[in-house]
Amino acid sequence: MRLRQVFRLIWAFIFATFAAIFSQLIPPIFGEQSFVIRTLLTLAAAGIGYVVFPNVARWVRVITMTTFNFVVHRVSAEVSSQMAKFARPNPIFSHSTGQVGAVSLTRPLILDTSAIIDGRVLDVVKTGFINGLVLVPKFILIELQQVADSSDDLKRQRGRRGFEVVEELKKNKMIRLEVWDKDSGGKSVDEKLMNLAKALHGRILTTDFNLNRLATISNISVLNVNDLANAVKAIALPGESLELKIVHLGKDKTQGVGYLPDGTMVVIEDCAEKLGKTIKIQVTKNIQNPAGRMIFAKES
Repeated sequence: MRLRQVFRLIWAFIFATFAAIFSQLIPPIFGEQSFVIRTLLTLAAAGIGYVVFPNVARWVRVITMTTFNFVVHRVSAEVSSQMAKFARPNPIFSHSTGQVGAVSLTRPLILDTSAIIDGRVLDVVKTGFINGLVLVPKFILIELQQVADSSDDLKRQRGRRGFEVVEELKKNKMIRLEVWDKDSGGKSVDEKLMNLAKALHGRILTTDFNLNRLATISNISVLNVNDLANAVKAIALPGESLELKIVHLGKDKTQGVGYLPDGTMVVIEDCAEKLGKTIKIQVTKNIQNPAGRMIFAKES
């Protein structure tokens, strides 16, 4: 109440001041009564300011709240609009519930044909390094069936082995394997696979070097089984001594080539005459490239 009284007095003073200033404009035609008239006008203005303050305060409060509510409403509407744009689902998957069965589609692992035929993914799953949701798109199974129906014996065996890998993965309790049968758009299998990975924010598991490179360029997360295999191989450091059998000649006729138990190629200089023999070698350098790791050595 005291604060309101102070504001009333302030408004009365403001009105009185303005009245006193403007009353000076009244011509002195009333003689001595002009001073009385000016005084009365000043007092009347002060009274008006004192009485009108509650209404002015209410008007200010109403205008302030209305403006604030309008600004908040516009800002919230704009934020909601922007969030809706980012959250808008891919029309290809607008009918998707975001789940496969009871499993949420949170960055699923999507297998391609090469990874299935390769078969090492099964061993990785058995070790527990892969878990959660694993998707096998229907178009991948169709491509796998085409390989299994090939007239080439080797391709046919690889295709059938791929289906065996899928069956084994489905039985494994470390993962939840599901077949994705919705259309992801695209002409080629690789294009469909990348569209699916983008739509689900998934990761592609492959052994295909070209698909690996294309997915990486397209900012799609990709896991290459070959990269994993190279990463877990034991590293032979320069200066380390090994025993190795020379199994064939290298590009240079003076070179011999052997392999470590994990399949790493070792090129040994100046030992072509030791073909078929097991010799002691000393590592000189390691080279890592997209195709794998290669070791160069010399005879001890």
